[in-house]
Amino acid sequence: MRSGVFVALLGLALASPALAQSTSAPAAGAGTMTGPPTAGAPAPGAPTDLDLPLEKPVFTAPTPTPTPPAPPPTPDDGDRDDPRDEPPPVIYGEEITSENDTIVYVLDRSGSMDWDDASFTDLDGNRRTGNRMERAKVELSRSIQGLSRNFRFNVIAFDCATHQWQRRLQEANDTNKAAALAWVRRLSPGGATGTGPAVALALYSDRDNKSVVLLTDGEPNCGLNDGDDFSLEAHRRVIRNENTQRAVINVFGIAARGQWRRFCQNVAADSGGSYFDVP
Repeated sequence: MRSGVFVALLGLALASPALAQSTSAPAAGAGTMTGPPTAGAPAPGAPTDLDLPLEKPVFTAPTPTPTPPAPPPTPDDGDRDDPRDEPPPVIYGEEITSENDTIVYVLDRSGSMDWDDASFTDLDGNRRTGNRMERAKVELSRSIQGLSRNFRFNVIAFDCATHQWQRRLQEANDTNKAAALAWVRRLSPGGATGTGPAVALALYSDRDNKSVVLLTDGEPNCGLNDGDDFSLEAHRRVIRNENTQRAVINVFGIAARGQWRRFCQNVAADSGGSYFDVP
């Protein structure tokens, strides 16, 4: 009897620790669990007082700010048309330099310009025969036609009096060039030769002018208001004294000879210009 009770008590003692382990709650902070956590429940040991979103946040890309159009590129100064790149005026095949793109042509229309018929090529490329005046008018017109757009110009014709196409320098646009050519076509020879006053007018009528082209067959003999002194030296002095802007005077002597040719050479040399013999 006693042995049976002893066996029963021994079995109960051995079963008590397992029973206690299966029925008691886990200790706080133990970090162990006997099965998967319930869905939506915080993990064991996690704080429960945080204000967290209930759903996964959705991130949206920001709307792009439109990029303003790029300003047009600034033109490179090297690509612009430089008026200085334009060809200089040409007359009788000679280039005429002007430091500020101005030029005044001075054409002798005295009686002696009616002499000496010779063959020449007109503006249309045809061979013709004409006097000194006709030949000079064609060369002058050809030079005006070839003026670059950056030039300003004027034309003066003279016998004892002076005749201006315009009072001031004009732009070398198509309209002005056409008007100047029409004016030159109407010129005809007659009278004596007032070279000094004509070249002086080319200088003082527009002080901006820096280039004069004189076309003459030589002998100046009228036009001065200096008593009866119509000498070559008096005409030369009038031109020299009036050239306060230091314009360059290039002279084309049309069949000029002797002292008349020397006069033309001196007028050119006084201003640093050149003299050219032309037929």
